[in-house]
Amino acid sequence: MKGTKKYSQKTTKKAIDTYKDPYLPKEGLHDMAMCKRCHAVYHNKRWSMDEALYQKRKDNKKTLLVLCPACQKIRDRYAAGFVTLKGDYLRGHKQDILNLVKNEEERAMGYNPLERIVELKDRGSVVEITTTHEKLAQRIGKKMHKACQGELQIKWTKDKVARVVWER
Repeated sequence: MKGTKKYSQKTTKKAIDTYKDPYLPKEGLHDMAMCKRCHAVYHNKRWSMDEALYQKRKDNKKTLLVLCPACQKIRDRYAAGFVTLKGDYLRGHKQDILNLVKNEEERAMGYNPLERIVELKDRGSVVEITTTHEKLAQRIGKKMHKACQGELQIKWTKDKVARVVWER
């Protein structure tokens, strides 16, 4: 048949997540590790925010004190999400909007403590936010759209970077 595409395993496979975060260790960490800056705890191959466990295990000699991947990204200013909030509405409701952004960051940290805001730049009628994780940028944009309406654009790249623009 003319014009038909031959399918191979490469063309029929769904997009598999081949992106590897350069800040995540390749082999995993020691069984118990803790972040010395934010007190995130690495246990059973997962990072979590557990202040009680941190206080209990911080003096244990078997516990490894490290910087978690999120704190490393913040230190290096490595961003995977870029959010731009702009418009006249922003000027009049800036404090409420910034509170909404901070609340969304706290909620995201409950699910995944590696999702954080790297930097928040307030430039009058434009607020620029960089995040350690692309999903946090998407969540902030969707939360802004739900709470304040306006126009929302989300653009993804192959490198797992999200660029979110909200305007009203």
